Amino acid sequence: MKPSEHPLAGLRILVTRPKELTHNLALQIETAGGEAVLYPVINIQEPENTRQRDEILKKLSSFDIAIFISPTAVRKTLEHINQLPSALKIAAIGSSTENSLESSGINVSIKPEGHNSESLLNHTELQSSKITGKSIIIFRGEGGREVLGDTLESRGCHVRYAEMYRREKTKEMPPLSNEQLEKLDILTVTSNEGLQNLVDLSKNKSTIVKLPLIVPGDRCEALAKELGFQKIIKSQDARDASCIEALHSWATILI
Repeated sequence: MKPSEHPLAGLRILVTRPKELTHNLALQIETAGGEAVLYPVINIQEPENTRQRDEILKKLSSFDIAIFISPTAVRKTLEHINQLPSALKIAAIGSSTENSLESSGINVSIKPEGHNSESLLNHTELQSSKITGKSIIIFRGEGGREVLGDTLESRGCHVRYAEMYRREKTKEMPPLSNEQLEKLDILTVTSNEGLQNLVDLSKNKSTIVKLPLIVPGDRCEALAKELGFQKIIKSQDARDASCIEALHSWATILI
């Protein structure tokens, strides 16, 4: 039986976050007695079109609202600017993004209750009556979902994207062998892209789909089912805290 203070004792857990984002989740796993096996399936790179990014960063004072999609969007933006215009209202998707901004001295005035684009769109400050005629900039990675920008434009505002980074499949990681997979107890992913990359980087797909898998919500759960995973555990969202909560809940059934 696992002691309550070490609910993940004896478990080997695959962590697939980009290497820049693995520390906190790995630390929480190890604090709970588990072993975090780091296998980053996504690399964070410079965007293909840096000219678009650089041009839009020169025009920040022309925007009314800035939306940050992720902690990576925050980090990559702050690598290229000294500060944001003081008149710019700041919105963040998710508590991790909000914490990244505020720990850098940036006040977040638009904070949704949830952790996705849909929850941000429900905020009172982003309804048509408040944003018609306004200009909004969205800081994100290349190829992000369009639902946020499209919905905001339908409410009468002008939206521009600042694509601050690019995600690509990890090339330097060797494929997971059957022997490696057999030593794992559970897999964790934080995005559809990460899940697809993980499967692509596995030598034997029929083996990996038999392992329990934690996914961050409905969209990733649907992809996991499509790929053939048999034991899918859905966390509330992609935050480290939600992943840890799902791991703890799953581990209790092993006691």
